[in-house]
Amino acid sequence: MIKEAAIALYLFILNIIFNFFSLFPIKNKTVMLTSFGDNMEYLIEDINAETQSDIFVLKEPRCRKSFAGVKDRNIIQFSPKNLLSLFKGMYHLATGKYIFIDNYHVVLAACNFRKDVTCTQLWHANGAVKYFGWRDKTIASRPDSAYKRFEKVYSRFHNFAVSSDEMAYIFGEAFNSKKDSMLKTGMPRTDFFYNTQAMRIEKKNLYSLLPQLNNKKVLLYAPTFRDNQLNAARVALDLELMKKQLGENCHLLLKLHPAVELSSLNNNDFVTDVSSGYDINALLTVTDILITDYSSIPFEFSILNKPMIFFSYDLDDYKKERGIWFNYETYMPGPVVFNTQSVISVIQKNIFDMEKIKDFNKQWNKYSDGSASKRLVEYIYNK
Repeated sequence: MIKEAAIALYLFILNIIFNFFSLFPIKNKTVMLTSFGDNMEYLIEDINAETQSDIFVLKEPRCRKSFAGVKDRNIIQFSPKNLLSLFKGMYHLATGKYIFIDNYHVVLAACNFRKDVTCTQLWHANGAVKYFGWRDKTIASRPDSAYKRFEKVYSRFHNFAVSSDEMAYIFGEAFNSKKDSMLKTGMPRTDFFYNTQAMRIEKKNLYSLLPQLNNKKVLLYAPTFRDNQLNAARVALDLELMKKQLGENCHLLLKLHPAVELSSLNNNDFVTDVSSGYDINALLTVTDILITDYSSIPFEFSILNKPMIFFSYDLDDYKKERGIWFNYETYMPGPVVFNTQSVISVIQKNIFDMEKIKDFNKQWNKYSDGSASKRLVEYIYNK
């Protein structure tokens, strides 16, 4: 209850600030409030090329992107720990004409956008496995104040960029959104996978940074974030067993969620931790086999038509605690396994259904073709 009271007070103050700045006229500017930044980066180039809108980026603390193409003075470190930056950010949110967001941002509960403002959700995932929004199973145990706050935040989303009809349906369920709010443009971050030159450059750069990958089959283990594993002692895969059986021909890249701190891993000739300092899209260019679980990465990776393994050692618990949108074991485009030895066996025997991966890609990337960012800019700014 103390936490809820603190959040309520924080939002009450922000609402006063926002309403004051709303007395100022709306300006032809684009304001990006971001936790991740992937979609924003791809959008910036087309906004600069196709519009006269000045771009301001409000970077939340977790965001690690640099946002080339945006003036340094227009990039604001948006956090309650920096009051001046917080005031600047609220001013831009109150006076910007085009708002882009990529997450659930609690500050939006304090932002009553005016009727001429468009707020577009560029969700940080191109597809979804686990429940979120109103389908999140933890909502039932939350107090009424939290429920009302969620309702306010979700009501700020005017548009959603999507790459598939499936994701449009999920957004409708998760946020009680209407069908006509779904923009079937594709997600900007998927444009990278249709740009062969950009992919070639990133691939070459990674091989120069990670020479241990040369002449090896590259495995990427990218598990999803789990609430109880912010400080992990080890990963769920048995790395020693994998090294013993696969080390001669393979190298494993480990990409954990940025919020997770792993205390016991030392890089060696079989495994390299790339959890920080490496872009996930770039890593996918060198990946031969993706090992993941409930992450959204497979939805982009399927564009490359490469094999995937779903190491879901806690599937029953995850279904019960978080919830999954579909029949996971039959739907995912790769073998679903529950222990390290099974992961190894799949790799050794090369047990992959490539047609299923192609079908998965067609379904979840229906509206992606390398021009998603351009289409989205044309719709938002020229409608």
